[in-house]
Amino acid sequence: MKRGTIYSMLFFAAILTGCGGKNEQKNAIVTTNAVNVKVVEVKASNTGSTFRYSGTVEASRTIPLTFQSTGTVEKVFVDAGDVVKKGQLLATTDKSNSQSMYDMAMAKFKQAQDAYNRLKTVHDQGSLPDIKWVEMESNLEQAKSSLAMSKDNLEKCSLYAPSNGVVGKRNIEPGMSALSISGAPLELVEINDVYIKITVPENEISKLHKGQTASITVSALENKSFSGQILKLSPVADAIARTYEVNILVKNQSFELKPGMVCDVSISPAGQNVCMLIPYQAATKDDDDRTFVYVVDKTTRHVKKQIIETGNYCGSNIEVISGLSTGQTIVSEGKEKISDNTEISF
Repeated sequence: MKRGTIYSMLFFAAILTGCGGKNEQKNAIVTTNAVNVKVVEVKASNTGSTFRYSGTVEASRTIPLTFQSTGTVEKVFVDAGDVVKKGQLLATTDKSNSQSMYDMAMAKFKQAQDAYNRLKTVHDQGSLPDIKWVEMESNLEQAKSSLAMSKDNLEKCSLYAPSNGVVGKRNIEPGMSALSISGAPLELVEINDVYIKITVPENEISKLHKGQTASITVSALENKSFSGQILKLSPVADAIARTYEVNILVKNQSFELKPGMVCDVSISPAGQNVCMLIPYQAATKDDDDRTFVYVVDKTTRHVKKQIIETGNYCGSNIEVISGLSTGQTIVSEGKEKISDNTEISF
């Protein structure tokens, strides 16, 4: 009887073991149906949207300087990069002819002035006919005009700085003809203040305004940072690129920023300090060109396709304007392996 009982128990144990193995195998099959992905929780970020642009340093004003007289360049007193003051002599041309004309005009003026002075007493006494006196006055005025013209021509042989600034270009050398110079002999730039010129896409220009603060980083100056303010926003877009030109004013008292330098510009639009950011690779486009993500139901471990509206990129993230809420979980990696209502594991 004992032996029979033992056999019966072993028989039922074998049956239970077989059923358990089948269940485990069935469960293993079910588990393998879930697609392994990576997920991330949607959170609000207080970094906001930061617009980033590549900019170029430009002088606040560029003044081409040219000689107003013909002749051969005699002396050049400055070179590119020199700081000059208003009224400083920069260069001269040969003024021998102009000097001779001035000396001749001066001699004629002195002669006319002397004749005028001697005959004035005679005229005042009534001994000089009026017609003769009018002739003397005319001669003196003509001599004055000739002297003024010759003096002006003589002064035009010298090139002076019209304002404070820095010599940006020098295109002349002594011995060159002033008429043979292509372009301006000298170029003066004012860089106490400089402009950082950037181009802004049409979908971002409305978020910028005059007086807004911008952060500038210049790689040529070992990534030194500067602060500036938006001074000008072009009201007209470029016909081809569909971008708007924006000028940012930056103080440059030490002349560190030089025209032509390339810099990185960051601008944080006002009123956008808090936003939702998700990894940009979590979003994709469907056949209708709509942006969507896969939202995870943590209870059932299934995903649901969710249409969203995206904004600007922020590093490796992208801004979500609508379609998601903070606290939701979305698929961040592996979305190409799943579809709507797919079971996942993570």
